[in-house]
Amino acid sequence: MSLYTQLAEIPVPLSAQFVSPHNAEPTVVQVTYSVKEHVKNTKRTMSKSIAFNHTSKPLTTLLHDIDIVAQTTSLSGRKTATLRNVKGSGGEINRVVEVWNLGQLEVSLNVTEHHGEFYTDEFVGSLAFSPSEASILYTAEGNLPESKDAYQKFRFNPDFGEGFGGKRRPTTFVLRWQAPSDAVSATRVSLAILKTPDNVRFGQAIFSADSNETVYATGYEFTQDGRMLGIKGCFNRPAGIWRLRVPALESLEYSDKTAPAAVDVAAAHKLTASHLSCRSPRILRADGGKSTLLWLSHNTGGAHLSASTLWALDLALSDTDDVPPAGSARTLVGVVDVPQADGFPGLYPAYGLIPSFAIRDSILVASQWGSRTTVLRISANGGAVQELTPNDNNLYSWAVLTTDGCNRVVCSRSSLGVPPEIVLGTIEATGGVTWTVIDRPTLPEVVSKALSTIRTSIVQIPGRPLVETLLVQGEAAKGTGAPPPCITSPHGGPHGTSSTTFSPSTAALVLEGYTISFPNYSGSPGYGETFLQALIGRCGELDVQDCIAAARHLVSIGISEEGPGRQFVMGGSHGGFLTAHLIGQFPAFFSAAVLRNPVISGGDITNTDIPDWYFAEFGRAYPLASSEPGAHPLPNNVLSPPPLLDAAAFTELQAASPITHVGAMSVPVLLLIGTSDRRVAPAQGIGLYHALKARYASLKPKGRVEMLVFDGEGHLLDGVEASRVGYEAGRDWLGAVRV
Repeated sequence: MSLYTQLAEIPVPLSAQFVSPHNAEPTVVQVTYSVKEHVKNTKRTMSKSIAFNHTSKPLTTLLHDIDIVAQTTSLSGRKTATLRNVKGSGGEINRVVEVWNLGQLEVSLNVTEHHGEFYTDEFVGSLAFSPSEASILYTAEGNLPESKDAYQKFRFNPDFGEGFGGKRRPTTFVLRWQAPSDAVSATRVSLAILKTPDNVRFGQAIFSADSNETVYATGYEFTQDGRMLGIKGCFNRPAGIWRLRVPALESLEYSDKTAPAAVDVAAAHKLTASHLSCRSPRILRADGGKSTLLWLSHNTGGAHLSASTLWALDLALSDTDDVPPAGSARTLVGVVDVPQADGFPGLYPAYGLIPSFAIRDSILVASQWGSRTTVLRISANGGAVQELTPNDNNLYSWAVLTTDGCNRVVCSRSSLGVPPEIVLGTIEATGGVTWTVIDRPTLPEVVSKALSTIRTSIVQIPGRPLVETLLVQGEAAKGTGAPPPCITSPHGGPHGTSSTTFSPSTAALVLEGYTISFPNYSGSPGYGETFLQALIGRCGELDVQDCIAAARHLVSIGISEEGPGRQFVMGGSHGGFLTAHLIGQFPAFFSAAVLRNPVISGGDITNTDIPDWYFAEFGRAYPLASSEPGAHPLPNNVLSPPPLLDAAAFTELQAASPITHVGAMSVPVLLLIGTSDRRVAPAQGIGLYHALKARYASLKPKGRVEMLVFDGEGHLLDGVEASRVGYEAGRDWLGAVRV
């Protein structure tokens, strides 16, 4: 087994939950992981339990497969709801909803015939208990409605884009049950489908804290030209927080039949402004009984990912039939333009708030802070922000997995030389926190020893304020006197950030003898909003200059050196855009390149789920907005239709694209293309391949260009086989040139 394979098969924590009562000894935490298995070319969802107390070493179970796709615990801690994909005797998958009460199965319902896949992702997925703990809601793909329309199944109905292929009808289901009055009778249930307004797709639904007939949810809206813009990685969509009143739920009769009843939403009220893109509704329950609705927002349109604003609304102002007073929501954390003395750059979470996010009267969230992700504690009263994680020599990046709602939080942390660890944080009344590692992956000695040689540092780039590069180094080659060859690897986005989170491919390349530089160029989140917005309209120029400045600075301080076989570049998506620009604008500096699903031609937007990206990131207007706040049977979008790609726009976007520099390219180029990429048309990378094939045939000596095509793979090329082959092909491609 190769070193990369061993590193890639290290389990990656996804979520966790406390499964023992508060302050119980021992405390038991269940952690869910994603595990790659190369022999079977599959990803498995696995789980382990960790038991610990104050006096002894934590005890862990072995990882085991689970068929649970989502799980949540009620406020009292007595009940647990699970969504399962259960494999039948013939290999078919049955979708089953279960509710457990203190370890006893209370409800089990096979819902396979009633809807399609469960939605368990962080963008649309839902699973929540009602305040009475006698019903739950969840989101799944709705069945195609019965109709006499012979063309219905052929009518265009867009899905949610990249990563959501075929997911078109997210539907909120409510399961209610009534326990039997004797030991013989069966539990009686009712299953309801919430009929919500047309042209709004609801997800991330939760019950109100005080009402079994009030639901809060994120509503995603269509653009005026009938698009449902891709939501993955894009926080600027026409979306808002809605209050749905469904009093008919309480009058539904229980029965032994399980066919879902369609229930009309009596009132749909949009709470948030049309110019804001809002998501991730959550409820914070304070000790005094006060309940607060929280959510995150961005400006609609513009940069696809910018600083988040955290909002709060007292539910006493919203749960009634009356319209919430205008301006009743308050901002807890706003936008930070330039970091001040404490360094806080603003709120840049990976997406939303996790389901169990509360510590007493505060909110815990992992957020990008420079080249690290760190854990922040935000006061629900005044919005004060406290960083909880130490910035030590390991430069860990952190993720919040769960809290116990009182004073304990379970996180995962990792660095570029340390695989993910599970860490328990205990928050003291004074605000301090004690961190204890309660689980580490078991690694072969040879792997552990190799990883211990990896060194990570952050290098500031002179003359370019806030621009820095994340530098990863291994042991220098003995006896050569020369620094190792260096790979510049710009991140995608462009509003992504290279962080210190463990990466199997990065670690493996460093252990192959490379130094890797991850420049966090202008536009990267985690450095304040002025730094991020500075890139808008300057893609292909400012980001390119930041990246080459980082590469040259490392040469100037002796980390790397120029010359044939000494400098390489690789990147995907917008990182591929920059890779192509760098080998086109600086053909003598780099010796070879690897591009994954790159943006090559900004004017090619015919097959993308994010056409607005190509306009907004290059500084052209693409107006977006959701419906106005208030009671709406349908959205009320009054903006002009989105722009068409006219000749002027096409010319401008092409001029900023790396395709204009093809005539200067001369280094060996490897392209990695996914045929199912919905974000960047595969034709862009394929077009570059053909252009270079023709150009390189005339070079003396002839140039080298190769392309690997992965059927069925999307934008990230993150399938088990695709990830492995992509790594190995890139390693071999650079290895053939390195000196």
